[in-house]
Amino acid sequence: MPRFRIWIAAIVLASAGLAAPAVANTQMLPVEGPWAPDDYVTAIFAVQNGKITLPRRGNPKTEAFFDRLIDRGNIDQLMAGAESASRKHQQILLILSATGEFRSRYGYAVALGDDVQNELVDIQIFRLALIDRLALIDEAQACCGSAIATTLHGTLDTLAEAHTFPSDKLIMLAQALAVSYPVIRPRLAQLDQDALIARLEGLMAREADPGLHSALAAVLKAARHGN
Repeated sequence: MPRFRIWIAAIVLASAGLAAPAVANTQMLPVEGPWAPDDYVTAIFAVQNGKITLPRRGNPKTEAFFDRLIDRGNIDQLMAGAESASRKHQQILLILSATGEFRSRYGYAVALGDDVQNELVDIQIFRLALIDRLALIDEAQACCGSAIATTLHGTLDTLAEAHTFPSDKLIMLAQALAVSYPVIRPRLAQLDQDALIARLEGLMAREADPGLHSALAAVLKAARHGN
């Protein structure tokens, strides 16, 4: 991973009041129960520092970490807490930043021929759930449209690589996007919205798989609603 991405991540972590650990202690990572935002910090730096390999299913040493990484219960616990909307907004951004680093690493691994396509799709589905919650927090309307748009474009990047990913996983990703889009759409600038719709139209025009084509059509319908 380029060094400047780690610097950016460290700045985000520091702004959230969580110091990036110089040497991540993986014994601090829960293998059961929800993760808090600082657990995501520990996890990404554990991978960066070589303390654990990139978490994946089928690996007994890291499978439990991957399950925790994409556990929706982590989001539910955060949203149900007593913290202010501003604090929840900050914590969701922190998790979004950390999972963005994980998404990049899974993307690099897939490009190098590693068999982590399912993990890459699963973490993107989790990130859609994150920006869905982010969009519900009032503060997100003022300052997080670009973060939401970036996440959506990353999702479309994966949907555009049908030859690389199992069709059933891409259908799941498209279905998750269709569910989240009505909540996300009002937070997008019109230029971002237009660009995303144009990309979706292009994906549909090129997609030959009937199941994925249908799932993309549902996303496009959700994206166009209100335009």
